[in-house]
Amino acid sequence: MTHETYRIYTRVLKFGQKIGIRRIFETILFGLTIFAITLVYFFIMTRPEGSQHAFSPAGKYIFFPIGIFMEIALILSYIEAHYHLDIFGENTNKFLAILSFISLVVIVLYATIPGLYALVEISGLNISLVVLFFLLSVIETAYFLYSNPRVEKSEVFGLEYQFSQLEETLKSKKLGDLPINKAFDKGINALKRRINEEGYWGDINPVYETATVLELFYSLGYNLDTEWIMSTNEGKVAVTLRKPIENLSAIIETLETLELSYEQFYVMYAVSLFDPTIFDKRVSDIEEFRDSIFEDTEWDFINKLNRFTSNLRSRTTPQHVVMSYVADVTGNIKLLDRLAKLFSACIEIAVKRGYARFSTSQTGKTPIEMFARLMLALHDMRRAPTKRQQFTQAIGGTQFIEGSWSGNIGTTGYVIQALAPSETADSLILKKAALYLLAIQDKGGLWGANIEETTIALRALSVLKKMAEQEAA
Repeated sequence: MTHETYRIYTRVLKFGQKIGIRRIFETILFGLTIFAITLVYFFIMTRPEGSQHAFSPAGKYIFFPIGIFMEIALILSYIEAHYHLDIFGENTNKFLAILSFISLVVIVLYATIPGLYALVEISGLNISLVVLFFLLSVIETAYFLYSNPRVEKSEVFGLEYQFSQLEETLKSKKLGDLPINKAFDKGINALKRRINEEGYWGDINPVYETATVLELFYSLGYNLDTEWIMSTNEGKVAVTLRKPIENLSAIIETLETLELSYEQFYVMYAVSLFDPTIFDKRVSDIEEFRDSIFEDTEWDFINKLNRFTSNLRSRTTPQHVVMSYVADVTGNIKLLDRLAKLFSACIEIAVKRGYARFSTSQTGKTPIEMFARLMLALHDMRRAPTKRQQFTQAIGGTQFIEGSWSGNIGTTGYVIQALAPSETADSLILKKAALYLLAIQDKGGLWGANIEETTIALRALSVLKKMAEQEAA
């Protein structure tokens, strides 16, 4: 497991633990006992020798340090149990447990017969401190025993166990209990702040990334006149989508010929959501694409899809998917029917033969995102996909333990959208996926510090948000 994967897994676990209020009280109680015991020992160590309330050297330098040693062992045990880190190994932990028990016995003896170890007179305050030290240790030990699940050691130290516990928590939670609305609003506000003065989003490929934002805002009901206020060096200014759309429209109109590429058709599609006339001058390009589709058999088409990977989404996602949306906007029923047939054939073969037959040669990973997008496209085209139940079961079985698919934000976002029509708000698969997206959102509100992946995550959260609202209603 790479460091980055471990960091994400840990982040999801910690975020999931925040769902339960019991975890907060446990941590507070544990922290208070540690703090109190530390104060007691600090008081003991700072008493000058020969003073009325001084402890003997045996107490200061032997017996109370043994008690502190027990505290350290308990702290490490707490960390191991709650964060599932095997710090010392099982045999060492057993040895520490024995020493901790012995140290507790010694503290009891010291509190019961203080005169055995005293070189000076033991006052009532000293005895009270010893008793308090002992009681706090007992409270903490009892808390530790109570809060730890009684399972075998081999089961405790493992990611599988941690996430199985998290799944049990999610089963008792509703989708609306997750802070989806908060993360969604934070992400939308982050996107709004990142439009530059020229009216673009993104730095790597601003034209394409701006198109992804336009598609997202359109799905949320934004129009040309929807505005928001943004702070600039010159003060607060009102921003609308007019300038970004005008920028992309100008780029499209200056192209004398279109390449049959995903990006160009996607940008045209995003603009067409606000201005459907953008395709009026490109009818011949759409017809050319349709003719090229008809030249392929279903198997040739699926083999072409098989060459795409999810790691280079804007460059390699099948243009057939975006062309289905173009055909929907332009009302090209013939092209829609042809694409729907191809998509259904692809999904049926994938389900029948298994995803292993469709793994890429470069990464060896199943192109889950591609199949999810085909399923989503069929739903958006109002074509009932065949094998939906089998597809749902198959793709659900490829979910990682932390809730993602392929450990990828964009892939996870597309799978959520593809599964949502056939799932309910009580779906554990969707709740795990939602928790993953919520946990890895950065402090600025984006996902992966990337405009494209942020828009995909927000579209997925938008779907989950509607499901949670329907669940509450």
